[in-house]
Amino acid sequence: MVEPSTPEQSPQEEVAELERLLAEKKQALAVEGRAPDEREAFGEVFRERHGEALLPPLGAAPPLPQKTLPPDELAQHSSVLKTQDRETQLETLVGIALTKGVIAAAEIARHATPWLLDELHDRLQDRYYDQLLRANKLKAL
Repeated sequence: MVEPSTPEQSPQEEVAELERLLAEKKQALAVEGRAPDEREAFGEVFRERHGEALLPPLGAAPPLPQKTLPPDELAQHSSVLKTQDRETQLETLVGIALTKGVIAAAEIARHATPWLLDELHDRLQDRYYDQLLRANKLKAL
């Protein structure tokens, strides 16, 4: 399993890491003789990188990554999210992911309301994919 991002990792470092992992995934698919669809391959890389942080907790599931935010900050972010509409909640969480890390944003989403995790995962996957497209690291389909 790929190590999750650390709170010290900048958004640029996160994008660079995702680029590297995507290149590895595409190379592995090519060795297997499969023509990689870049968006699908990127989705797999993103899930491998951040999937555990974005999964809702289950009864006997393995422990989630250690908390990255103090309880008072987590509660503050969660209470602010509860006053926002869905789109604003997601944009707020994306902003937190880009400044404090994906794990911090997932932790806040999980604490605020469970459906936010799935929405956040989709939004972040698209956001990072678009950043790689703009950086000419991927070709648009």
